[in-house]
Amino acid sequence: MAPVQRMEASLPTPVEETGAAAAGGKLYVIGGFNAAGASLDSVYVFDGSTWAAGPRLPLPVDHPSAATMEDRVYLAGGHTNGRDSARLFRLDSDHWTELAAMHFARGGHALVAAAGRLYAIGGNSSRGNIGPIEAFDPGSNAWTVLPALPVARNHVSGFVAGGAACIAGGRSPTTARVDCFDPATGTWSRLSDLLKPTSGGGATTFDSGDVVMTGGQDASETRIVDQLAFYTRGGGWKTSDTMMSPRHGFELAVFERRAWACGGGSAPGLHPVTTCTSLGDAPAANG
Repeated sequence: MAPVQRMEASLPTPVEETGAAAAGGKLYVIGGFNAAGASLDSVYVFDGSTWAAGPRLPLPVDHPSAATMEDRVYLAGGHTNGRDSARLFRLDSDHWTELAAMHFARGGHALVAAAGRLYAIGGNSSRGNIGPIEAFDPGSNAWTVLPALPVARNHVSGFVAGGAACIAGGRSPTTARVDCFDPATGTWSRLSDLLKPTSGGGATTFDSGDVVMTGGQDASETRIVDQLAFYTRGGGWKTSDTMMSPRHGFELAVFERRAWACGGGSAPGLHPVTTCTSLGDAPAANG
């Protein structure tokens, strides 16, 4: 049996506050900050053996969020060297196609694919946290504003649970709260809180439906959280380990049936790394 956690091939350069998604048998790490604090238009692509440069973004962004829908990569929002973006892009082979912009510019949010839509949840702009969420319909190329997040916050981590689009953690202040939006009913509900408050960590859903949440920063934003917690429907959050190479400022993406955490910051503030690790689905592996 494969180990629950393992080291993977490092990124070509250190980055943090990136987007990440997998499609077409490849893993993508998108945008972010470099060590100088500049927003990036770079895209790194991993084919299972080596990293290569992918199609550059039309604009540099940090704190964007990426998602996969119908085996295609989408990237929404972010901050671009201090300015807020509402733009949405889809990766089409060797280039990015710009689609309809969100109603609200935001970064530090989650872009979650659920029930044939993309949901932009949480985040902030220069004016503060963004409460309303919005859903993108790829058929009509349009966003619809939906009921606001019960507690607006940024640096959230997105995942799907039971068909609902969920976010965990976030700030300020840093919280352990988990909120889920049900596309079928158009209503919000809460899952059990995380084991530890965290912001800027990563979350994703395995094919089995199990959810993993890991990394981030603590309530004072002075320490990296080494939390590694799994959620199974009706079972709450459980852990038996800590994160290998704790970091913040990354997104988790499922690639080759494992959750990959690439880049991120090794300490609070701007400390980007090239580190790439992956996680197996512990609950499913343990039956």
